[in-house]
Amino acid sequence: MAEVQRPFGAPSFGAAPNPALARAVTELAAMGAITGARSQKISARVDPGVLAAAAARLGLAHPSDVINASLALAAAPDRFKTWLRATPDRLTDDFEPAL
Repeated sequence: MAEVQRPFGAPSFGAAPNPALARAVTELAAMGAITGARSQKISARVDPGVLAAAAARLGLAHPSDVINASLALAAAPDRFKTWLRATPDRLTDDFEPAL
């Protein structure tokens, strides 16, 4: 598999990243939040089932990649929430969802 194009300095998370992860890495790189170095060592105990589920969902195998990807997804701005806060449009008081 070919390596996925990524922003300069962005870490590699495998050959076929999750689209949400690719967007998060791109946005974090644009913000200057990604240093490109994997130099900070951490020690944490995690639930093996949660780690396995995250690895499967992200399509990653190495625990360091799963943790970095999870942190990137958590740190990246949520575009929908940003848009929702910025939009002047509001629902009327009598709005009822069509269910």
